[in-house]
Amino acid sequence: MPIELPAHQYPARCSTIQDIHQCMLTLSRTGPGCAYRWCILDWQTGSRFEQAADAPCPASSTRKLFILIAVLREIETGNWRLDDRLWLLPQAAGQQTCGALWLLDEPRAFTIAELLKCMMALSDNVATFHLVRRLGLQRLNAFSKTLQLQHTHHVGAVPNPLLDADHPLEAVNTTTASDLVKALELMVQGVQGTGRGPTFIAQELCEFGLACMRGQQDTTAIRSWLDEASHVGDKHGIGYRNYNNVGYFMRQGQVKVIVSVIVDDLNHVAPTTCAFAHARDFIGLFSRLLDDYCTLQHD
Repeated sequence: MPIELPAHQYPARCSTIQDIHQCMLTLSRTGPGCAYRWCILDWQTGSRFEQAADAPCPASSTRKLFILIAVLREIETGNWRLDDRLWLLPQAAGQQTCGALWLLDEPRAFTIAELLKCMMALSDNVATFHLVRRLGLQRLNAFSKTLQLQHTHHVGAVPNPLLDADHPLEAVNTTTASDLVKALELMVQGVQGTGRGPTFIAQELCEFGLACMRGQQDTTAIRSWLDEASHVGDKHGIGYRNYNNVGYFMRQGQVKVIVSVIVDDLNHVAPTTCAFAHARDFIGLFSRLLDDYCTLQHD
C-alpha cells in the first residue's frame, strides 16, 4: 500500500499548482479508500486549491501550530515574554512518550522560547501540556474564533490514551486543512509586515515561529521525499486514525507555498500499518511536487 510508482508513472515536474492539485486528485481517487483533505496556497499569486478543505478532522499534533501562534500573540500583547520561565512537572502531563521532556526525573525550569522549540521541533507533549495549562483551553478556543478558524476546537492539552481509532470527532482536538493554512498564513503575513488588527504579531516573533517549524526533527511525510529540507518548515501530526502535515516552502528567504494535507479514516483500511505508510507517502509525493514547482519558479 505504500506509494510505489513505476518510473513511467512518476508525475513529471508540474509547471503550475493547479497541475499538482489535479495530479493528487487523480491519485486520491485510486487510493485505498481513506479520506483526503488539503489546501494549497501559492503565496506569490494568491491562488488557492482545495480538496474537502473545510471537512473537520482530528488535529493531532498539527494543532501545536495554533498553540504556537496563540503564545506568540500573548507575547505580542505583553502578557508573556519569550524568556519567561515555567517549572515543568513531567508527571503532571500523564504518561507521555512523544518528545524528550518526559524523560525528566525531577522538576526543571524552561523558558517559553525553549518550550515552543521543543513543542514544534520534537512534538514534545510535556512542553505542550504546560503551555496549554498556562494559556487555558478557554483562551485557546477564543483565539481560534478571533482567527475565524471555523472548525478548530481544543478539548484537551494532550492526547487521550484511552481512545481508539473509532473515536468520534468530538472526543479529540479538531481542525481542517483550510484552518491550518489560514493560521500559518498569519505568521507569513507577520514576517512580511502585512499583519493587521486583533491578530497582529510582530515580525520578529513571526520569524521566530517560522524558524521553530524549520527546526522540525521528524523527517517523515513532508520531508521524506526531499533531497534537502533546510528551506522547509512544517508540523506533522499522527493520530489514532489520521496523518496530518502543514508546512511552507521557501526560496531566497521568501515563502513561496503554504500547504496542509490530512489523510483521515485510515482505520477503515486494513491493515492499518500499511494505511499509515500510504498516507505518509501520499504527503511525501505531494511535498516533492510542490518543492519541484518552487525550484522551477526560482530557476
